[in-house]
Amino acid sequence: MSNKPKPPRSAAQLMKSAGATSDLPAAIAEYQPPALPMIPKTLPPGTARVVNALFIELMAVFPAWKQAWPDDAALGAAKRSWIKAFIVAQINTIEQIRFGIERCRTLGRPFAPSVGEFIAMCMPTPEMLGIPSHDKAFREALVNAHPSRFGNRVWSHQAVRHAALQCEMHNLGDLIPEKASKVFDRAYDITIRLLMQGKPLEDIAIGIGHDSLKTEVELAEEYASQRQVRLLELQSIPSTGAAARAQLLAKMNIKRDAQCGTEKF
Repeated sequence: MSNKPKPPRSAAQLMKSAGATSDLPAAIAEYQPPALPMIPKTLPPGTARVVNALFIELMAVFPAWKQAWPDDAALGAAKRSWIKAFIVAQINTIEQIRFGIERCRTLGRPFAPSVGEFIAMCMPTPEMLGIPSHDKAFREALVNAHPSRFGNRVWSHQAVRHAALQCEMHNLGDLIPEKASKVFDRAYDITIRLLMQGKPLEDIAIGIGHDSLKTEVELAEEYASQRQVRLLELQSIPSTGAAARAQLLAKMNIKRDAQCGTEKF
């Protein structure tokens, strides 16, 4: 059997598999979201022992744990609630819980976390997995998103490439930094979850507007246009008529009244 990776599916193939070859609105209307995980009536053997051990660790780490669980009844209810939340969030390995406990030890606070906070801490940091941090991965994705890197992209890790390809349709370079960072962080978190689950990082289907769908002439023109705009910004040369007029008025110390349209000296 060949180990050659399967090529990413095109947008047309994805639409065909979704039954949207002729009537896209109808296909969207018939789409059924995936069902939520079912809460089993009986838990796997050892679940109670693991949860009891977890709460013993939490009590040791957080001296003010009685603020959250003041008596045995509240403690028992919390354990049942946490088990349900773990099932929904797919926290189902000892390694995930260990990650959560280790990060709890670094919080430096006396109060126990909520179940939602603990589930978030069960997600290991990139550094724990030996991959670049969110910030480093984001900067790398931005560099490789530039048209000048087309055909010559270099990735420090497959996880960064996987997350960056998930963001192709958003055009990270065209977004404001805060928005671009949020889009990439969400994709990177998904990739980290796949790594934790031991799933392969398959190729992402390339969306419409991706660099690989553009001709060399289109890529060259796009790169030249962006380079020209950047040079104008560096040299403080206005790129629009309005900007040029504003710069001229400023140099001549002319203040324009926006309400009446008159110019004052």
